[in-house]
Amino acid sequence: MFRKFSLLHYGQSICLFGTTDNYNTKQTERLHIDFTKDAYHTTNHKDEYPQMTTWLECRKKVQQHTTFIKWWQQQHLPTSAPPQRPSGPPQPGTCYLQMTQHPTLRKVPFEDIISNYGAVDFADLLGDFIVHLKDPSISGWALRNCGENTWIPFNYVPVFHKIKFTNGDGAIVDSIHIQPEQVDAHRQIIPKCFDTALVWTGEQSDVCRIQGRFPSDHHRAKT
Repeated sequence: MFRKFSLLHYGQSICLFGTTDNYNTKQTERLHIDFTKDAYHTTNHKDEYPQMTTWLECRKKVQQHTTFIKWWQQQHLPTSAPPQRPSGPPQPGTCYLQMTQHPTLRKVPFEDIISNYGAVDFADLLGDFIVHLKDPSISGWALRNCGENTWIPFNYVPVFHKIKFTNGDGAIVDSIHIQPEQVDAHRQIIPKCFDTALVWTGEQSDVCRIQGRFPSDHHRAKT
């Protein structure tokens, strides 16, 4: 009841003395951005509440660990540290491929490679790879003709859904993720998502050979 009557004086007080100090929505709006919007953008927008909670919990732990590191450095490191020289512009470096010991899927048929992963030229390029591995001197149309006549004695391959790249010190500098279409626990379809990667093989002609083809138009017999 007291709170109800106290609201009657707000309008008159604002007209007489101006806006009320220390009353704004910036703090709650800031918390809404930190704890809701940013957390939601890190999810895949499917079953977002557990993912948001996990993300906020991990972020809180990182902040606590960062605070501890700053405190430890103030206690143990000298106050006058030598000035660091500018690193200059970033330079391209050598990256090393890092794979898991076991693939995500052990046996994926060629048909699923085409339909689920969109690699419509997988069988053809696999034949070219086998020919080039046996004889690196073959290239161009000779490589394509030999690849067409290469017999592949299997029709499934293992698939890795995550590839990491490390520098010379072993630190991870980049990664590639792929995720085919799935169905979650609520029978909702999770759309497929693939990272884009540009691969340079050292031959300029390979860039012109990148083209899309429909699975229905892709029929080449292996003999």
